[in-house]
Amino acid sequence: MDNTNAANTTTEIVGSVDDFAEGTMKMTSVGTRRIVVIRTASGIHALDNACPHQGYGMATGALDGELLTCQWHNWKFDVRDGSCVRGEEDIPCHAVSIEDDQVVVSVTEPSNEEQRATLWPSLRTGMERNYVGQVARDTARLLHAEASPAEIMGDAIAYGAPRNEWGVGHEMAQAADLLAWAELRTGDEAALPLVHGLAGISEVSRDRPARPVPAPDATTDFGQAIEAEDVEGAMAATMAAIDDGRDPAAIRHDFIDAVSQHHLGYGHGIIYTQKAFELLDRVGWHLAPDLLPHLAASIGWATREDVLPYMRKAMRSIAGADLGAMAEADDRTVTGWNETSALADRLGASTDAPIEAAVDAVLHGAGVEGLLDAITLGASRRLLRHDLEIEFNHEEDFGWLDITHALTMSRAARWAWEVDPGPQSARIALFAAWLLFDSGRAERRHGAGPAAAATNSPTDFATAVRMKDVGAALAWMHEADRADAVDAMITAALDDQAGSFIVSAHVIKLAQAAAEEANTIDSLEPVLATTRFIAAPRLERFVSANVASSLDFVRTGNPPKR
Repeated sequence: MDNTNAANTTTEIVGSVDDFAEGTMKMTSVGTRRIVVIRTASGIHALDNACPHQGYGMATGALDGELLTCQWHNWKFDVRDGSCVRGEEDIPCHAVSIEDDQVVVSVTEPSNEEQRATLWPSLRTGMERNYVGQVARDTARLLHAEASPAEIMGDAIAYGAPRNEWGVGHEMAQAADLLAWAELRTGDEAALPLVHGLAGISEVSRDRPARPVPAPDATTDFGQAIEAEDVEGAMAATMAAIDDGRDPAAIRHDFIDAVSQHHLGYGHGIIYTQKAFELLDRVGWHLAPDLLPHLAASIGWATREDVLPYMRKAMRSIAGADLGAMAEADDRTVTGWNETSALADRLGASTDAPIEAAVDAVLHGAGVEGLLDAITLGASRRLLRHDLEIEFNHEEDFGWLDITHALTMSRAARWAWEVDPGPQSARIALFAAWLLFDSGRAERRHGAGPAAAATNSPTDFATAVRMKDVGAALAWMHEADRADAVDAMITAALDDQAGSFIVSAHVIKLAQAAAEEANTIDSLEPVLATTRFIAAPRLERFVSANVASSLDFVRTGNPPKR
């Protein structure tokens, strides 16, 4: 990145040699920088006085030989070069010279380019160790040094994508959304979404080696390799397509076509594909070799739900659908079809996978876009009526997170249709209709809860969310215009108090899908549904739920009920 910020050096006399007895420290200033001058057996040294952790004064620390300890949190530094012996980051060390018994300290404020050169490896170190504090500080410093959000997130993806055990996952998907949010902010405001994304990548990649990427192989057919679960072959074919300079849109089509062959991982196949290519749109195609081979791995290893017993009936209906006719059907903007709400309720109330109803709607005025409008609305309404008591039932293994997939997959299916319309994307839309049906599992077992409603006492939105006052949060939303409502929802998602990465990732993905779908279908309901999810009490029960399901399996040998 070009920059006009040149390095600047300030040199000052800070005292005579006799002013510094061996084993002592003195705080002083050089220009605008506070420093601590330290004399040890090895000589006189100068460090920043602010500990790089949280800024506490090093002059109040403990000096032991060549080791200086910040006693606030026990970080330790070698005074000779500022290297961190215990803690996370080195402390800036400044040049010292002796001229006619005078101690001269030179403090160089590096240019933005020089700062970035130092900060990139420091950020990588923080991510390797999952030191979120260091990642946050380096992100803030990089922004101040005029690194762009895309550069920061792109560097993190290049590090993390090869290190997820089964290919890219939730960490990559939420990174795409968080980068979109960061780019809507200016200055320091971009730090929060960026660090959210970097922390997620760091958490899932920590202590994992990078997966080797096989050499490019143009003789391997990508789609056939995915179908055969030949992950190495799919990665090699991907690299060949990139190296050969194939049109990115053609490569994107191959991925969409591959994920359309199966309903993968409860919708994650198309969701991850959407997010990966959105990331590339924002960061640049140069990141493709770091990202797409690992997307191929995640697709190749994904669960193929369409081959399982609970999808067989729906798959027979999908197999019988005329996908070509669906792809050619006039869209709702041409036909004037306006039955979105009625279709949403009909799909959501179905006691069997409503594939025929979905196909019929597409062919008789809705088009694929109209079907996706109804799926989005149906998913939103399901979230709004989800019985909150289910979240506290340790015997129930289906809850909020599962239902959110219906909305995020609807958004991903719409993306596929927008960028690559055709039979393959029409089929993905039918998978989205099936997922909307399946997201009603708990509702069909236990009944729907009372419909979420706004109270008559709207209050400050952030307070309502923090206090888990769903009614007040929804009331505020109803009185806001849509742009303000979307912004408040996204801010709440960023400030969410999720105790685990997986919940945070679902909150972020849901909020972005809701924001985009609300504008597409001209309805606030996706935003209201997401607000309820963020504001409602929920039990993050991963340990207790896993113990309950494990004990049931060990005792009975039976799988969980769907």
